[in-house]
Amino acid sequence: MKRSKIDIINATVESYLKRRHYHQESDIFRKSERGDCQTSAAEMTLSTTVECSTSRENSIVFSAITNDAGVADQAYHKLKIWIQTINNENLKIELQGVLYPIFCHLYLEMLHGGNRQTAIQFLKMYQNDFVSDTERDFLEELSSVFSIQDIELRPLVNAFRTRKYKVDMSDDAHFCLQKFLAKQGHVILMQVINTHVTIIRKIPEVHPDEDRSCERGPNRESVINGHVEQPSGTGVDREMRELQEAIRLIRSNVHQPLRVYAINNANENASCGSITPNIDRLAAGFSTSEIRLWGISDTVLTRPRLKAAPLNFASNNPSTSRSLWTEDHMDEAGAIVMRGHTDVVHDLKFIPEADVLLSVSSDKDMRAWRLSDYSCAAIYNGHNYPVWCMDTSVFNLYIATGSHDRTAKLWSLDRTFPLRIFAGHFLDVNCIRFHPNARYLATGSADKTIRLWSKDDGSLVRVYVGARSTIYSLAFSPDGKYLAAAGDDKSVSIWDLATNTQLIELKGHQDTVMNLDWSSDGQYIASASIDGVVRLWSTQRHINTSNGDNTNSQSGQDNSQVYPTNCSSILSLQYYHKNDSLVCIGTS
Repeated sequence: MKRSKIDIINATVESYLKRRHYHQESDIFRKSERGDCQTSAAEMTLSTTVECSTSRENSIVFSAITNDAGVADQAYHKLKIWIQTINNENLKIELQGVLYPIFCHLYLEMLHGGNRQTAIQFLKMYQNDFVSDTERDFLEELSSVFSIQDIELRPLVNAFRTRKYKVDMSDDAHFCLQKFLAKQGHVILMQVINTHVTIIRKIPEVHPDEDRSCERGPNRESVINGHVEQPSGTGVDREMRELQEAIRLIRSNVHQPLRVYAINNANENASCGSITPNIDRLAAGFSTSEIRLWGISDTVLTRPRLKAAPLNFASNNPSTSRSLWTEDHMDEAGAIVMRGHTDVVHDLKFIPEADVLLSVSSDKDMRAWRLSDYSCAAIYNGHNYPVWCMDTSVFNLYIATGSHDRTAKLWSLDRTFPLRIFAGHFLDVNCIRFHPNARYLATGSADKTIRLWSKDDGSLVRVYVGARSTIYSLAFSPDGKYLAAAGDDKSVSIWDLATNTQLIELKGHQDTVMNLDWSSDGQYIASASIDGVVRLWSTQRHINTSNGDNTNSQSGQDNSQVYPTNCSSILSLQYYHKNDSLVCIGTS
């Protein structure tokens, strides 16, 4: 027996609802229960009504991603393959512009529906299709979003999800897309386009002889799945794109080679600072013996999470056991407060692999802090007077400290006692740095000398003399051939380690230089003085590394790039491998 059209429609709707897990107590589509359709006239009227309703464009849009994440993946793949098969290159380029917003929103919709694993696989499979810097930067941000809460905690992702993405498209490309969606497009694609994409129709130049890859219909409408585009409502979309581009420029340091983080209301108390290699957390030490930790960028610090530390720490004090979290651990500004030192904190270093923060203080101790629960993991004793400085070797296997007791010491986290003692300076060891090969370390002192030591046996390898004042900062070149030193004489001296000679003296600062670092590509030396001025020196301009020509070794002219930071003091200046960013921490 031939089924009527109304029976076919009822069976189709019922099957669709079952696939979407809509449960019903009774079969509402049984013919015997339709009391209002007893006559053939009524039957015909209902059939016509249903047929008209189902054929109306965009009559109803379902969100099927909750239970059909795999179908969303297939729908996107079908759209991508269809665009790739278009012969007209201009149309193909225009239509490819719609893939990026659809891809991003499908990923977020999958997460919103609780399909985390499918969403991650979907992101990894297609993210390499997008090559522009703006798209890659946003996808990198998107790759760290795994839940609805993550979306809300990241302003850029949240703005992308709540605002429409503008896509410029010609009439021909728009008609091709409309034709594809009408024949092969899934409701998921239609929903994403209607909700999250604004298509701006543009009129291309007309070429009579140009072949068209899609035929025009006689009554073409300016809609996609019933959604009428509004060209006038695109200001927010343009602002979003401009914001993304500004963020990309800042991250790539195209216009701003120096990034400054200022700690407010800390002119007299802040004594040191450090930032994690990922530039997501900032720590500062204070004269009050406290250490404060902030989340920066989009990082939000949370309450302690109890998990095993990846490294074994030495422990010589019962007080280093895990402490209970209290509200005193977080101040009113949202910073985590870590207490344990009894005097001024002078230096800080992050060990990201172990999720650990190291600190040294005038109380003669070095401490290791767990960043998982903000407790003190270990206390390292060995110096007899205040510890001024600290550095970590490559891979963070060793730690070196310098002290008022005129010695430097070598440590490992699993020993509370020093592994080596480097003695020879006549006054305080103010700064210390590991050589890039980790076999040597350099110390700068108030006795106006720089000493190079062997890490393995503690022997003295070189003594560099000639400085006219106290040395406060050291930095090795990435290739390990040169050493930069600075201090009270307001200049930066460059030493050739092999020949034991001073190559050049860079002058320009008006006050004591307290911070130095060398860029990872070796092209620049950054220096900061206590008056809050940062200078950038080009090594190609001042050092001829290709042939060893030292004709400019007397004095370098002041042709550096100058960056007033408006900070009352500089706590830290360091290059980070993430985009080779130069990051400064100051007080204001």
